[in-house]
Amino acid sequence: MPLLLGSPFGDFPLKTPAPDDLIGKCAVRVRHPLECMPFRPEAQPKWSPGWRERHTRVQQRLDRAAYRSPKLVADKDLGAVRINFRYASFQSMTAAHSEKAGRDQYFEGPHETYGFRFHEIDTRYLDLQYQPARLEWFSPAGFSHRMTFDYGVETQDGRVVFGEDKPTQDYFEAQDLTERLDFAENYLNTLGASLERRIAGGLSTSLQRRIVKDIFDARRTAFDEMAVARVRSLVLSNGGTASLDRVLGSIGGNKVLALEIARAMMHRRILAMPTHSPPMPDTPVTVPPPAKKGALRAFLARYVAEGGVS
Repeated sequence: MPLLLGSPFGDFPLKTPAPDDLIGKCAVRVRHPLECMPFRPEAQPKWSPGWRERHTRVQQRLDRAAYRSPKLVADKDLGAVRINFRYASFQSMTAAHSEKAGRDQYFEGPHETYGFRFHEIDTRYLDLQYQPARLEWFSPAGFSHRMTFDYGVETQDGRVVFGEDKPTQDYFEAQDLTERLDFAENYLNTLGASLERRIAGGLSTSLQRRIVKDIFDARRTAFDEMAVARVRSLVLSNGGTASLDRVLGSIGGNKVLALEIARAMMHRRILAMPTHSPPMPDTPVTVPPPAKKGALRAFLARYVAEGGVS
């Protein structure tokens, strides 16, 4: 008898049966159809700080200790719609509504779109604000400098993290940006926050971006409290982890719709699933630990001028 590939989408017979001495003795992970699909070559940015710019100019270390009067400021035009900011259909058009933030979030490039979707569906993040504030300071010569953070997030353990997102590593190898980010990181540390450097939204492959997008697209799928109670009861009664196949069975109905409901539950932080591999019957499903958000908003209200970000 041929092996059957069980998935939320049905059973597919494999062409090559497994030897009898291997059946029941070892578990072999069968790849998801998405992992077998050939993805198109990824388009690279049309411009980045290339090798010539990084290695031919005079390298001058900036004296960060001489920077004066740093402060966080909320721009008056933060959150404004960018005119003629349009990407392919796989990207967000101009903005996307964030359930965690409670308002639309605006982006400066496709790589920030990847990161927004990841922040929105990942249960480790409780709150987010894209382009939340800018850091201003003065150089020893008296010239003003500024940089706007690409995003600010709050983690489930109460940390506040700001970040800079770039499409390629080349940007972070440019000395002028490195100096500015180091200065911003040191300043944020004094306020109890931290800074991270992220490439392409933190999703390095097309497969990861597809997995995150599928979860994000299912965020408005409707379900009732009875389904939530059944899923939580199943996971907790199994020691905190249950297979996706059993979770879909507890949701009931068509398995394709049940998978969309499970993804919507993940978006609302009812359950958690891995985002590095496609959903399979043995995918582990857990319940996120209880957490209460508020650290990010309190930080912005306390340290950002002009009343912070609402």
